[in-house]
Amino acid sequence: LSRRRAGRDQAAADSALAAMLAAARSGENMIPPMLAAARAEATLGEICDALRQEWGVYSEAPAF
Repeated sequence: LSRRRAGRDQAAADSALAAMLAAARSGENMIPPMLAAARAEATLGEICDALRQEWGVYSEAPAF
């Protein structure tokens, strides 16, 4: 993973993640910017962290 990150264009990955966050904030379709982030070699963890940053983490209340 560290070699993969070192070999990618970091500016492109950061830009794609920022575009994904902008889409999340505006209510636009998330799929195209998410695919662009993956094509820019953003990791799944980075994509999920960006979405957590915007929306937080959902925890369902236990109900029995």
